[in-house]
Parts: sequence; C-alpha cells; structure tokens
Amino acid sequence: MWWATEGFRPRRRRMLELGITPLIDIVFLLLIFFMLTSRFVMQEGIEVHLPETEKEHTLPSGEVRIIYVRADGSLSFEGSPWTLAAIDQYLAGRGGELREVPFEVRADRKASIQSVVSLMEVLRERGVQRVTLGTVRASGTGQVP
Repeated sequence: MWWATEGFRPRRRRMLELGITPLIDIVFLLLIFFMLTSRFVMQEGIEVHLPETEKEHTLPSGEVRIIYVRADGSLSFEGSPWTLAAIDQYLAGRGGELREVPFEVRADRKASIQSVVSLMEVLRERGVQRVTLGTVRASGTGQVP
C-alpha cells in the first residue's frame, strides 16, 4: 500500500462538542418572552363573603374595576379604602372616560342593601354603563348561610 509508506496516517476525528452557551441564551430568551406576554392577576387581600347564586357572576379579569363593599358598609377601591363621596368625585373627574369600562361590585353578603344601592346609583349617575354584582356559585346545600 503506497499511502502507508508515504507517511499518510488516518486522521483522528475530533470529538463533537456541544456548546452550552447557545442553550443558555435560548432559555433566557424564552424566559423573557413568557415574562413579557404573561398576565399576572393580583388578588386584593380584602375579605368579602360574596352572595351565593346558581351561577357565578363575575367579570373576566382585565380592564375590570372592582369596588368592594364590606359587611360594615365601608368601600375599597383600587386597593385602598374610599368613601362614597370620594368615588363620586373620582368618577366625575374622569368624565366619560370610564363609560365603557366594566365595574364589578363585590359586596359582602352581610352588607346593607342601602350601601350597595347607593354605590350603584353613583355609578349610574356618572355614566358607567357596565356594572355587575359579583357572586359565587352556591355550594350545593340549597341554603344560603
């Protein structure tokens, strides 16, 4: 064999190396993508026992403004305590800007009807067109506690 005598040797193949840097880059890009496209729902720490109904009446999260009415009649809006007059001034200052924004009134089942009706009246007077009362689905006992 002529090539063996002329100094030809079979070449050794290099081991295939897998670079981990591109893999880490892809993982970070996916992490950033999911962080930017995800919606995080913040649940406010306000304890309200909603009334029970056959079907749950709540609006899907998004551009919903939630007003809480506690059992003692106090109001919470945007994470802080508000008075009815303050909510009225807030809505009056916004003009027609909030006309199409849905509002959800989450009233405690022990809250007085008068406090809920007064709030609904303020919302209606300020031109809010989409208002719902938040409820939860009945537990199946047939009786509301």
